[in-house]
Amino acid sequence: MKGWIFSRLNANRDQQGQYEPIQFVSCQFNGSRCVKQRATINQCLFNSYDSLINKEYDESIESLKDAYNETEEITGTPCALCAQLFRSRISDSLEQIHGELHRMTTGFFRWDVYKPSYELASSVRNEFRKNS
Repeated sequence: MKGWIFSRLNANRDQQGQYEPIQFVSCQFNGSRCVKQRATINQCLFNSYDSLINKEYDESIESLKDAYNETEEITGTPCALCAQLFRSRISDSLEQIHGELHRMTTGFFRWDVYKPSYELASSVRNEFRKNS
């Protein structure tokens, strides 16, 4: 995850393409049990990031939700531990989006146009916390 910054404010699109958001350092199965799910999760994270860069917050949040739901397909011992790590990474990304939307929708210079996206982010964040 080195170099992966999930923030529209700190984005560098060229840098992000070099890395997969979810990578293995060590796995006793060498990642062979979750190849399909990991590919889907990574694609969802990339889609979410691209949507975030393009200020399509709702699509970005929905992609994170899809990635989170895909982690539910990873089961068994010790794979469930990796799935929990993936969910944590996805939740962190959503927290970053939520924080940026919060800053944009509050205060004197708020942008009310982003209020529905902020509410969606809050709803999905609460859903993630409930499932944890």
